[in-house]
Amino acid sequence: MDQQHGSDPGGESGPGPSFWRGLTQPRLSQQGPSQQGLSRRQLLRYAGTGAGALGAGAFLAACGVKGASTSSGSTPAGGVGTAAWWAKQKLHHTVNFANWPYYLDVLKGKHLSLEYFTQQTGIQVNYTEPISDNNAFYAKIRPSLTAKQPTGYDIIVMTNNSPPLGYLMNFGWLIPLDRSMMTNFEKYAGPLIKNPSWDPGNKYTMAWQSGWTAIGYNSSIIKDPGTSVDVLFDKKYSGKIGMMSDPQELGSVGLLAIGVEPATSKESDWAKAAKKLKQQKSDGLVRAYYDQSYIDHLKNGDIVVSQVWSGDIFQADLNSKYRDLKLLVPSEGGMLWTDNMCIPVDAQNPKDAMTLMDFYYNPQVQAVVEYYNDYICPVPAAKTVLQSPSGWAQQALTKMKPEIGLPTSTTANAPTVFPTAQYIKNSRSYYQYKSQEELTAWNNLFLPITQGA
Repeated sequence: MDQQHGSDPGGESGPGPSFWRGLTQPRLSQQGPSQQGLSRRQLLRYAGTGAGALGAGAFLAACGVKGASTSSGSTPAGGVGTAAWWAKQKLHHTVNFANWPYYLDVLKGKHLSLEYFTQQTGIQVNYTEPISDNNAFYAKIRPSLTAKQPTGYDIIVMTNNSPPLGYLMNFGWLIPLDRSMMTNFEKYAGPLIKNPSWDPGNKYTMAWQSGWTAIGYNSSIIKDPGTSVDVLFDKKYSGKIGMMSDPQELGSVGLLAIGVEPATSKESDWAKAAKKLKQQKSDGLVRAYYDQSYIDHLKNGDIVVSQVWSGDIFQADLNSKYRDLKLLVPSEGGMLWTDNMCIPVDAQNPKDAMTLMDFYYNPQVQAVVEYYNDYICPVPAAKTVLQSPSGWAQQALTKMKPEIGLPTSTTANAPTVFPTAQYIKNSRSYYQYKSQEELTAWNNLFLPITQGA
C-alpha cells in the first residue's frame, strides 16, 4: 500500500513508487521473465495505483494507528531484548526470513548464500517473499503483534521512509538487537547505514540494502548540469523536466530546493517547499509527474532531466544506446532510503535470526548478494571481494556469472553500489512521520501538485 496514496489494507491494490521501488531489474538472460517473475522494482509498473484509492488516514485507522504519537523507541515488556534476556536465548537451528521479491541472490531457484549459511551454521532457513508493500505487510502482521502472538517470521525487512517501521519501533513491537552477536556488522557496516537517523545506535535494525532518489540527465543535451538540485527548476529545460508523482519524493526534493533538511523539517517548511513546487508547475517547467515510467521518457528524449532512482541510471549505462544518461547526486543531497532487517516481538527463533542477520555483513557473502542486486552495498569491503574473488565467493560468483553476464568488476566499480565519499556526504534521510495528522498534512500539501493541469 502506498504510504501517500493509500490502497486496500488487504494489499490487493498496488503501492506507490517510494515503497515498491528497487534499484535494478533482476537478471533475466537464460531464465527469462516468466521464470524470474517481478523484482521489487518491476512490481511498480503493474501496480495500478491512483489517488482515488483509500486515503492514508483511512489506512492508518484500519490498522489501529491513532493520531497521537507514541514515545520513540519503546522497549517490549518483560525485559525482552535486554542483555539478560538475550543470554537466555538458545539456537533452534531454524529461522523464518520474510523479504521482498527477488531481493536475494538466486541461481536456478536456489539461494547460494542461504545454502552457504546452513553449511556454516547448521541453521535451516525458511526464506519467503511475502512483502510487496510496507503498509500492507504491516496490516497483515499487526493482529498477531497486538495479540502478543508470533507473526510466523523471525526476520522482516521494512523501509526506513515508511510509517510502519516507525510504528513497529514506537509500539515496542521489535526486539532490541543483541549487540554481542553483531561482530560482522560492527566491523564491516558502512557509514551510510551505521547509527542511522531512523534508528540511532541500530537498536532495532540492520540494513539489508539501500538506494538513492537523485537526479538523472541527458549529458548530450545538458553539458553542464552543475551540482545543484536547481537544475530541476531551470527554465532552460522548460517542458522537459520530469518530477516524481510520489508525494514523499516530491516533497523531499522541494525541501532540498529551499535549503531544508527533510529529516528535521517542520510543517512550516513543508508549506514553503510546496509553494516552490507549485511555482515550478505553473511556470510550465514540468512535463509530467511520473511513476517508474520516468526512465522510459528519459530514454526516448521526452524529458532531459528528472528525479530518478539511482539504479535505473546504472542499468541504463550498461546499454551503449543510453550511455548519455548520467546520475547527479546534488550538493543539497540525494534522498537515501534503506530496507532494514529487524526482529518482530515474540519471534520464536531470535538467536537464529541474529546469526543470519550478522552473516550478511560478511564481505564474501555480501559480494554475492550485490552481484545479483546492484543496490547500495551496506558492506564496503565487499568491493575488494568483487574485484578479486576468492574462497566461497569466487565459487559462487563463477556459477552466477554466465547467467548475469557482467564482469564482477562492473558492480565493484559502480559508485551507485559502492559510493564515493562525496556520495556518502550528500546522502539525506527522509522525514519520519510522528502521527497520522503529520502524514495527512504532508499529503494535503504535495499530492495536489501532481494532479490536474
